[in-house]
Amino acid sequence: MISTFTEFRPWTDPTVVSIGRLAMRQVMTAHIDVESARGLRQESPWWQNLNGSWQLKLWANPDAVPNTAVKTTLSSKAGWLSVEVPGNWTMQGTGDLPHYTNVQMPFALRPPEVPEKNVTGVYRRTFTVQRGWKSRRTIIHIGGAESVHALFINGSFVGYGTDSRLPSEYDISDFLVTGKNTVAIMVPRYSAQSYVEDQDQWWMAGLHREVFLESRALMHLDQVHVVADWDADSGVATATTTLRIRSADEKAIARGWSARTWIETLDGRRLSRMQKETFPHRHLQAYLFSGHLATTTVEVPKVLPWSAEMPTRYRLVCELLNPDQEVTEVVAQVIGFRRVEIKDGLVSVNGQAITIMGVNRHDHHPDRGKAVTVEDMRQDIVAMKHANINAVRTSHYPNDHRFYDLCDEYGLYVIDEANIESHAFNTSLCHDPRFSATWLSRVSRMVERDRNHPSIIIWSLGNESGYGEHHEACAAYIRRVDPTRLLHYEGASFHGGWSDGLGLATDVVCPMYPPVSALDWYADGVLGTRPVILCEYSHAMGNSNGGLSDYWESFNKHRVLQGGFIWEWKDHGIRQVAKNGIERFAYGGQFGDKP
Repeated sequence: MISTFTEFRPWTDPTVVSIGRLAMRQVMTAHIDVESARGLRQESPWWQNLNGSWQLKLWANPDAVPNTAVKTTLSSKAGWLSVEVPGNWTMQGTGDLPHYTNVQMPFALRPPEVPEKNVTGVYRRTFTVQRGWKSRRTIIHIGGAESVHALFINGSFVGYGTDSRLPSEYDISDFLVTGKNTVAIMVPRYSAQSYVEDQDQWWMAGLHREVFLESRALMHLDQVHVVADWDADSGVATATTTLRIRSADEKAIARGWSARTWIETLDGRRLSRMQKETFPHRHLQAYLFSGHLATTTVEVPKVLPWSAEMPTRYRLVCELLNPDQEVTEVVAQVIGFRRVEIKDGLVSVNGQAITIMGVNRHDHHPDRGKAVTVEDMRQDIVAMKHANINAVRTSHYPNDHRFYDLCDEYGLYVIDEANIESHAFNTSLCHDPRFSATWLSRVSRMVERDRNHPSIIIWSLGNESGYGEHHEACAAYIRRVDPTRLLHYEGASFHGGWSDGLGLATDVVCPMYPPVSALDWYADGVLGTRPVILCEYSHAMGNSNGGLSDYWESFNKHRVLQGGFIWEWKDHGIRQVAKNGIERFAYGGQFGDKP
């Protein structure tokens, strides 16, 4: 047992969503000047890749993991494998296999109980901090770990994180030594959080998204929020940018720090005047102090709006200046100007009602499971565009941040969905106070990370999780923090049936698999008046989709029916070679998995 961590067993407690984890922010890298900020993150001297070969060893459960597994030096190398990160150990020949379920949990217990048989992996590798980082703060980024994870640096416990589909970041500066350092990440396959990740898909395990280090200055830009609005009536584009600075020592934030921002084309031609704003200091007006935030608003002439048909993008550049007016770092965000609203009773982008020709998409690769590459994502999106698909729902969890970059680039409308599905306990966990922090953490962190992407037009509170006070708390948070997008949650329009009910947590009626006749009744005003976008329909597995033309006849006949998302984009088969040498694709039940 790993002392000081496993003694209080946080993976069994749904009220513990993190320990020592930094607040969520956009995935952005600081650069030394404007020119490098226009380039790739790996060109920054303050970014270091930790993907690649890691050591991995599995134990029967978290309690069986010994202290020596996370120490700087291993007492024995027996049982340790070399695996690739990102990856799922369930796809890497470890003997712990994938498990497919739809509604049922993969174990027969009650929330928040965790099974005794709970294979737990420890990943470890060494790294050396780059020169020039010693006077700065070193941050580790863990892109995704299924189910939960605990981080150790040089044998010391650093932190703990939940939500297998969003990144966790930790400041590891105080745990580093000169020269070679050891990072170890313990990943239990199941946890109390598994009850809200009960999606219709493969249960995998491991570090399935990227891991990297970043160096941040003692004073740095910690958050960049931009509302890039476009008024269809006037053709005027407006960028409202809010920046936050943070210091390793909040008390040491000095007066006089400021930021400069401007909008430019992707080839570097400036379109707006340079805006400069000084960050407030807490001691100037403590009563009115709302944080180290600086907000600028600027009109940007002669820009084209972003849409799925014409995904025109621009760049926001932000410089941080110290009290001597020296530029200390530069960050950039690629943005698009557009407006999303309900107009004349219809979901509209840039003043025009849209029709959703969408698909639901899971992360899946037949050889790597949940560990999809940027090229995998690009191939999916290019194929969608070839098929006249214009929208994607990230069923049922946030994707890697680079997926949204590609949707911005190629032009896809996105419903960004929180990693919440409690299907097996559909009508109880949404009322259970032990899971309230889980709900709000997953929704709020998704919004904080992804809110600068023009492709995201709707936030989703999750999938098949009943309807309760947790949903309404999350909806209230989003409406306060980001009123520029719409809300989606199928359960708010009467789970188990559907109508334009009184649920506060959705702006659209978004049923699953309604008969065409019910759509026609709705369009005639029998069931309601809000716009309808089917979150799932025309189930496409096997010999299917036979009624697709009937749905589209109804969509084309009634304006209030604005399309939907086919279930689903891609086959979930896992590639195998049979004993006779013939390649096949395996599905649920073919790995000894029950149910």
